[in-house]
Amino acid sequence: MDTLTTTGSAVALLAGLALVLIGAVGATMTQRHLDDTGRSRWALLALVPYGVLLGAGASLVRGWDLASSLLVGAVLLPLVGVLGRLVEVRRARRASRHG
Repeated sequence: MDTLTTTGSAVALLAGLALVLIGAVGATMTQRHLDDTGRSRWALLALVPYGVLLGAGASLVRGWDLASSLLVGAVLLPLVGVLGRLVEVRRARRASRHG
């Protein structure tokens, strides 16, 4: 393998990992902020850019199709955030009834 190809793939790997890290941390902080301020209903829209970052990072790291990865990230990350919040709220309600 030639040095330029190896260097290019190393840069793509590091950039992809950075995008995944930024997307994950940003989504977590945004979800927590929205929950703390009582604006959880905006999470579905607010998490889309972080899903795009995660999709782009995954595309660079794994070599997947960029457009498909962006779309999947933009759809799945907000859904996971909303479903996680729903589970959290249901657990808190159940605990308050039993405790």
